[in-house]
Amino acid sequence: MRPFVFVAFALLSFASPPPPAAAQTGSEANLVLTIFGGTVTGHDLWTIDKQPFSVPDGSGRTDTLRLSRVINSSLVLGAAATYFPSPHVGVHAEVSYMGLPVDSDCTPLFLNSDVDAGGTNLRRNEQVCDYISAQSASGGAITIFSGVTLRAASRRSFSPYVRGNFGLAVLSGSTIDMAGAYVVGGTVSVREIIADAKPRRASLLLGAAAGFTAPLGAGYQFRLEARDLVTSLGRVTGPANGLGIAPRETRFYHHFALTLGLDVVLEHKRGRRY
Repeated sequence: MRPFVFVAFALLSFASPPPPAAAQTGSEANLVLTIFGGTVTGHDLWTIDKQPFSVPDGSGRTDTLRLSRVINSSLVLGAAATYFPSPHVGVHAEVSYMGLPVDSDCTPLFLNSDVDAGGTNLRRNEQVCDYISAQSASGGAITIFSGVTLRAASRRSFSPYVRGNFGLAVLSGSTIDMAGAYVVGGTVSVREIIADAKPRRASLLLGAAAGFTAPLGAGYQFRLEARDLVTSLGRVTGPANGLGIAPRETRFYHHFALTLGLDVVLEHKRGRRY
């Protein structure tokens, strides 16, 4: 019980530091460079329960597949600069990498026989499906945004803040295109199930964040921040036709992140010492 009381007292003391003397105030960071890293959550992207897929033998028969795509959780890394023209209001700009690894899954629901003239089952569509499911998740976005920061207790050892962000996310790949490979007689061929002739590379980004800073020593601060980054991503809403063209839409998705940062205070206003 005693260790718990001690820890609780320590946390309470940190969260509510004693006020400085009336004639003594701490320094105030005016220009801050931040280097940070953390984790960002994933989410479902789209699912097609029954996707017709023609058997590549010219017979006109079709197999049936179940397709799905998700965004896995990943890392976020970046750097930001914040300038406070007043004690409580600042402007910031950030460039970061946000992992958006796309993970695809393909499950055969019905497969026709796919035999050649010699009676060998080529399993071409099955191979395509297995190839898609076996690929490791990949993808990400470079995010560039700016906004406004509001902070409290700018001269205290615990300074909470909130932020609002607006900018762009530049995607590394398509969230719609889906293709797989098969091998026959040592020759590798690729079949496209869903095509994306004009993938969206830039996405609108909106965000909000809350956190706090605490001094680590002369010229440095520790930063803990929770953020919600909202980006628009393309998704399919139904099965593709024989040409691989599927109905699609753009939808906004939330990406929640928790980051730890190191602040380098480039400019500050000294407090009074007496």
